[in-house]
Amino acid sequence: MLQQETILRHEHVTVMPDARRSEARPEMLEDVVLMLGRQFAAYHAACQSALAEKLGIPLADLKALELVMEFDALPTGQLAQLMGISSGGATALINRLEAAGYVQRGRHPLDRRMIVIRPVEEQCQHLLQERQWVADAVAATARRYDAMELETVHAYLAQCVRALRHDTLVWLEAGSAQRTF
Repeated sequence: MLQQETILRHEHVTVMPDARRSEARPEMLEDVVLMLGRQFAAYHAACQSALAEKLGIPLADLKALELVMEFDALPTGQLAQLMGISSGGATALINRLEAAGYVQRGRHPLDRRMIVIRPVEEQCQHLLQERQWVADAVAATARRYDAMELETVHAYLAQCVRALRHDTLVWLEAGSAQRTF
């Protein structure tokens, strides 16, 4: 039966036909959007501030480091774009992170003129250890759900992250194209 159903694609979001969708209450969907949007962002920002304070580094440096860790190799211009700072501000920020041993500069593999920032695995491991309590709390909460429920949550969150990553990369590319001209 699944073979006969059509799964609609809108860019990077998969939408199941009406017969396959759950009958979620509109208020529940609004709550999910609120939680994943504003509330998650607010509490994540608070955790970042506490961690930056604990590590003794500026909050902007921690945010930049987390972006570099997520994207693995980030051109300096894109880091500036993501941070909303000037290229000079990005250079100063990268200099601090490099002096602290968190990142290293290198050449872009396809365009040797471009500088990319990469995380230094050993030094960034310390940051990951400081966040272990979050991973432990998530794992403890996850133990309350059965395998099927966790698979559903995982699939949903993975789809959300793919969509956000896709949109972010499109935005970064558009910004890079505008700076080129």
